[in-house]
Amino acid sequence: MIEAKVSAVESFGLENLQEMVKSSAPCITVLLPCYRPGAQAKSMAAILKTNLQEVARQLATRKISESAIAELLDPLEQLTQDEEFLAGSRWARAIYRASGMLRQRQLVGPINQALTIGACFNLRPVLAELHLPAEFYLLKLSKKRVELLRCTNLQAEPVELRGVPPSLEEALAFKPPDHDLENRSPAAASIGAAGMRGVRFGTGSGRETQQTYLSDYYKSVDRGVRERLNGTNAPLVLAGVHEDESIYRMINTYPNLLSRGIPGSPTGSAPAKENEVVEQAYWIVRAATAEKAAARLAELKERVSPARFSVHLEAVLQASAEGRVESIYIDESAQRVGVFDAQHGAPNWGEEDLLNRAAVETILHGGLAFGLPNSAMPDGVGVAALFRY
Repeated sequence: MIEAKVSAVESFGLENLQEMVKSSAPCITVLLPCYRPGAQAKSMAAILKTNLQEVARQLATRKISESAIAELLDPLEQLTQDEEFLAGSRWARAIYRASGMLRQRQLVGPINQALTIGACFNLRPVLAELHLPAEFYLLKLSKKRVELLRCTNLQAEPVELRGVPPSLEEALAFKPPDHDLENRSPAAASIGAAGMRGVRFGTGSGRETQQTYLSDYYKSVDRGVRERLNGTNAPLVLAGVHEDESIYRMINTYPNLLSRGIPGSPTGSAPAKENEVVEQAYWIVRAATAEKAAARLAELKERVSPARFSVHLEAVLQASAEGRVESIYIDESAQRVGVFDAQHGAPNWGEEDLLNRAAVETILHGGLAFGLPNSAMPDGVGVAALFRY
C-alpha cells in the first residue's frame, strides 16, 4: 500500500465541519507545508514549535491565563514529538486547535506556512479539497504491466481486475487476439514447392499488428475496469505514455474517465516514482472537482434571479451571518481584511479575513463553501453566493 504519514490526531472531512466551526475562541489554525526528511526547508515539527511560541505570546497579551494557554498548547507540543509527524510527509497539513478539539487535514495543494489565532478557524485552505470524491481510481497503463489503484484519504492500494492478465505478454500467451492478421495467397508455380497450397502474408505492418493486439488487450482491461467500478461513479485517471493512453481512450466505455491523464511511463519499482504518480492523480481529481464547482457557479449566475445571487462581500457577509447563504464560492487567491461585526456580545479579535468569515458563517448555518481559482470566478470577483431566500 502507498500511503502518506498520518499522525494520531483526529482528522476531519466535510461531515465534521459544522461541528468544528462551533468551537469557542481562541481558535488556532496552523498551516504546514509538506516536508521530506533531508530537505533544506524547516521540518513540520520545527515550524510548529515556532508557531506555538507565538501562540503563547499572543494569548498572553490578551490576558489569557497560563493554565488555559497550557491546556490549549500541550496537545500540540506532544504532536511535535510524534514519530510519524517527525517523519515528514509529501502532503501539506492544516491543524486546528480550540478548547476540547484538535483536528487536522492533509492537503493535496501546496500551502505556505501560516498561523491564525482568532474568533474562528482559517478554513479557506481546505475548502477546495473538502469536496473531493471519497474515492477515485488510477489506471496505470503499459504493455509490460497494467494496474488499477483505489485512491482514498491520500492513500492508494492495488485492486484486482478479475479475469484480466496483468500484461500484454501474458494476455497473448493466454488467448490470441480477436483479429486474424494473416491471409493466404495461392502459391505461384515458380515457388516450386510441391503440394504447397498457399503462401502466408500479413495484412499490416508489425506496428499495426502490435497496435491491434494492444487494442484487444485494452478492451479486456476496459471490461475489467467497468465491472470493478460498476455503480460507484468514481472518477478514473489514466497514467501512461501517449500511445497507450490514446488507444485506451478510443475503446473506453467507463463514463467517468477524466479527460486529463498523467503522461509518461507509470511503471517503476522505486517508491518515489509510485508516490509521484499518485500525487499527480490527486492533483488531476482536485482540478476536476474545481471545474465541476465552477460550472455549477456559472449556471447559478445565469439561472438564478439577482435577488438570490450576489458577488458583493458586504451583502454576502451579512446574509451568511443571518443563515441565508445556501452556497458560497471564494477566490482562493483573494483576501479582504476587515473587522467583522460580531453579535450577541462575542469577543472582538480585531481584523480578520472577511472572506474566510463569510465561509465560516455559511458552514455554521448549514451551507456549503467552495474554494475556486480566480479564473473560475465570474468577472474575477472575490466571492459569489447563492441565497436561500
